[in-house]
Amino acid sequence: MDACTFYPYAPNEVKHRRRTTSAQLKILEGVFKTDTKPNAALRNKLAVELDMTSRGVQVWFQNR
Repeated sequence: MDACTFYPYAPNEVKHRRRTTSAQLKILEGVFKTDTKPNAALRNKLAVELDMTSRGVQVWFQNR
């Protein structure tokens, strides 16, 4: 058995930070005006709609 099957973590792999596009930002700002703390269901909906992770949406709202 290969260890990579169980441990996909690669310590030397560089992860690049993804910036929000202007289209994503426009939608996120619009939602922020009505709801500054979206629940998990709304975050998941936004994540699918914006091609982001749910966690990425959550962090955006935390940092906003």
